Amino acid sequence: MAKLHSAPRTEASKAYRWYVLGLLGVTYAFSFMDRQILSILLEDIRSEFVLSDMQLGLLSGIAFALFYATLGIPIARLADRFNRVNIVSIAVAVWSAMTVLCGAAASFWQLFLARVGVGIGEAGGSPPSHSIISDYFKDDERSFALSIYSLGTSLGMLFGLVMGGFVAEYFGWRWAFVCAGVPGLALAILLKMTVREPQRGGAESTPADTPREIPVTEQTKDSMLATFKVLWANRAYRAVNIAHMLGVFVGYGFTVWKPPLYLRQFDLSQSEVGMVVGFTSAAFGVPGMLLGGFLADRLFRRDVRGPAWLCGAAVLFATPAYLLALWSEDWVVTTVFIAIGIFLYSLSHAPGLAIVQTVVEPHRRAQAAAYVFFVSNLLGLGVGPLLVGSLSDSFAADYGERSLNVALGIITFVLVGAAFMYWRTARALQERG
Repeated sequence: MAKLHSAPRTEASKAYRWYVLGLLGVTYAFSFMDRQILSILLEDIRSEFVLSDMQLGLLSGIAFALFYATLGIPIARLADRFNRVNIVSIAVAVWSAMTVLCGAAASFWQLFLARVGVGIGEAGGSPPSHSIISDYFKDDERSFALSIYSLGTSLGMLFGLVMGGFVAEYFGWRWAFVCAGVPGLALAILLKMTVREPQRGGAESTPADTPREIPVTEQTKDSMLATFKVLWANRAYRAVNIAHMLGVFVGYGFTVWKPPLYLRQFDLSQSEVGMVVGFTSAAFGVPGMLLGGFLADRLFRRDVRGPAWLCGAAVLFATPAYLLALWSEDWVVTTVFIAIGIFLYSLSHAPGLAIVQTVVEPHRRAQAAAYVFFVSNLLGLGVGPLLVGSLSDSFAADYGERSLNVALGIITFVLVGAAFMYWRTARALQERG
């Protein structure tokens, strides 16, 4: 992996900047598809390997999140010093190959280890991508750009659930993993061949005086712990990091357990659940992401606190929508309120991540994103699904198949804490001026 060398500042064309953004967005969609396809397959896997909800929570949470979160930090450290496009390309190839291997698992532990491999690969995806995007788009364009990138969550879920449900129903759950993983290998080659490494800090309104090549002696001084201390001392960064983590905690809980919730509670087939959950996520998550980024950029131009206020209001109003969805016993009513919750929650996603990129120095952006993903994925993705599964098991004797509704209802109230932390973020942004 070659170290970056000095180069004259050049400005990419608008068409090329959008091409890079679009391709990175497709990459993120593939990562989310490979990450979340497991949710539509959980009931099949539970039946074949005779697993409890807690084991399913381990499989869908900790197995992926532990290495995804922890390895993201050292990989991001490399991304702040070396070619980010190379790192993302390698990451795509690794997670795609490991997704294919999930289909060959013969036991719970083999599947667990294959999911660990997916997490290792995906650790090198998002932090470098955020850094690349932030060097192609200016600070007052960044929320919308990251909202386009973040569409990968909704689109990846759509493709994963619809394709996964259909393939699993007619060909078996193992082939669903194979169909999800193989195309990513071609995507890795396309990314490497067509995306250029951007100038660091080149999109700033006042370009930062940031060296493109950092001497080895300086790299050793600027340790991961030292970088973390610098970032954590930033009140705005600290507050938005916690807010994002609390939101993701609830978001991943619903993402993983929605398909099993539908399959257990309603008279729908696996492919029907895949279509309902997948299309709902895309039809309401996509406009929510786009509108959130659009509004945040315009609010930012009027008041730097605007994006944080938007995020706080969005997650606060999403809380009752999710609770009403869980209370209903009709799948149409449940779907309507889940759709509202998805739309509101999606409004907050990209603006929160854009705040992270705006309040830190350009040469720390990949690491800043990595620490956000470390906290949100280790606690949100790792603990969230596991906690829901454990609560569901503990309530099963009293509530039967609706024990999952009760478990999800309990964690939904965490969104109130997320709203409070976004308010704290706004206060910290005001103090920065």
